[in-house]
Amino acid sequence: MTPALSSFRCPQVGSHFVRQTSMIRYFIALTVGLATLVAGATFAQAQTSTTESTTESTTARVVPASLRIRAFGDALTAGFGADASGTVLPVTDAKDCRPKWIGDGSATTAGTRCSSNGSNGPGSPADDISFSADFGLANKVSWAAQVASGLNAIDYANYAVTGSSLVSWLNLPRDGNAPAEGAQHDLLERIERDDPDIVLASIGGDLILQQPAGAVRSCAIWSDLGTQAAQFTECVNSLLDRQLTKQRIMAIAFDVLAHTQNSKLLLTTYLPAEPQFSVLVPWQQSALADAVNAQIRRAVQGVTESGAAWAKRIDVLNVAFLVDRCQPAVISGPVFFGRNWFVPEGICAGSGSPYGAAGSLFMPVSFGTVPAFGMQMQITVPAITLIRSNGWA
Repeated sequence: MTPALSSFRCPQVGSHFVRQTSMIRYFIALTVGLATLVAGATFAQAQTSTTESTTESTTARVVPASLRIRAFGDALTAGFGADASGTVLPVTDAKDCRPKWIGDGSATTAGTRCSSNGSNGPGSPADDISFSADFGLANKVSWAAQVASGLNAIDYANYAVTGSSLVSWLNLPRDGNAPAEGAQHDLLERIERDDPDIVLASIGGDLILQQPAGAVRSCAIWSDLGTQAAQFTECVNSLLDRQLTKQRIMAIAFDVLAHTQNSKLLLTTYLPAEPQFSVLVPWQQSALADAVNAQIRRAVQGVTESGAAWAKRIDVLNVAFLVDRCQPAVISGPVFFGRNWFVPEGICAGSGSPYGAAGSLFMPVSFGTVPAFGMQMQITVPAITLIRSNGWA
């Protein structure tokens, strides 16, 4: 990342922990930083305009026999909820697996425990990052591992970290008062040094994955679908805008693309969550996912319209759940921080379920926010199709 972009400070957001950083100064710094990246890339393009044959030769090496894939992101790509062997962890391990959140939308802990790409299990330090030898390729829990396997990739690494948020991946200096900021950027630099053929990522879904403790609980009051859907969506969009979701996704994408020569970046959108305990009812979960996914799509569009040569090396995967997906049975649950709802587990269980042998939609220890194997396949299949149609493999 250029000095202009690495020097600004991202504000912490949320209803209770708003920093005193000037938003105007932040937007100025962000604009200058992104402009610097684009200008630098344009200059580099001009310098190498006479060496198109060399560029074409590096691109041509992307063939299935030598495909190199890297992945990063949050709990979705980490395959949170299963260990290195691929065994799905029971809900009784949730306390010893889940990250600890604070109300402003950042994780106090982020690590690889209880994640399919990690070697550390329940009870290990919550902020420990220990990747397994094959990064979860063999267990195929994560959609990233499934894609790599489906494309016969022989060189694969998944640096996704459960509990990481957008600010974790930005090029920001470490701050003891904001431990999440820049915490995982060194992993992004590993990927950039490798310059793989394809980079897979899930970023931007902080509000979906942090339930029920996340900032989105402030929007729960708009719960009547018939009369308050617009108010709920407006509330969620306001949260996403205050967290600078689109701008941060663009900054991370610029970071990856500007510091690699061959890498193609594929960002995925998110499936709606079905938390066992949540302040949001099912229609709100779908509206939340739609709002987050719209930010991701706009971010990718912003990158592609930047004018840089590397802007052509990015795409977004739009995922959708099956139309015949059974509806969860929702009943009023115990009250902790206002009105809560309980979604009984196993509503889709049975041999006829399209979501896996056990019929489980989501990882038990995630409380219904991270898709299980069968649901991850709904990302895998279209991802492989899109990669091949783009000529990336």
